[in-house]
Amino acid sequence: MIPEAQTVSEEGTIDVGTVSRVWSVGWQWPWAVILVVMLGGNFLYAADRTALGIGVLVAGLGVAVAGVRAVNRHSGDAFADGMRSVRRAVADELDLDDTSTIHPIAVGSDSVVGFDRSKRYDLAVVTLGESALTVHHDGSMNLLSRTWTVGDQTERIPYEDVRSVTEGDGTLRMELVDGETKSLPADSRPDDLLAALDRRLEGTDGAE
Repeated sequence: MIPEAQTVSEEGTIDVGTVSRVWSVGWQWPWAVILVVMLGGNFLYAADRTALGIGVLVAGLGVAVAGVRAVNRHSGDAFADGMRSVRRAVADELDLDDTSTIHPIAVGSDSVVGFDRSKRYDLAVVTLGESALTVHHDGSMNLLSRTWTVGDQTERIPYEDVRSVTEGDGTLRMELVDGETKSLPADSRPDDLLAALDRRLEGTDGAE
């Protein structure tokens, strides 16, 4: 299967719903706590500046706690906002009004203790067209820096070339009629994509 040459290179920002500096501290809270303890401890014990040391500890730990709360409260919404932006960017590139046929698949990395979401995600974006599916490779989302990108590596696979689609062990696999296997890692089972793709392959889905 030869990748389809298209120019797709989009990027944008993610709405995190909170102060960006507090958000950044929250994602890096282990390092922030270590830094605050070292600095505050230095003032307390090495420099013999008790009031300043206590102030640094209280203020610094307070910001760290606020950051953790902000990430726990808003990371889910930030993730959803990034995914919506990626779908919209792909829809604009393919000149589609409807984003319901566009399915980003995310794989997280660089996790932080205490958070359900990861700092960074690699994305593959599958779009279900009338006669073929399109995969945009090399997408990404960074919750720490509040950015997303859609890569410029694109592949078009006609439905008639797909023998079967399965999901297991965190990977979506498409078996092609020529014996090749296309594998797309996924953090969670892409149920909506699997159902829609099954309908396409069975020929029961209508036009876009």
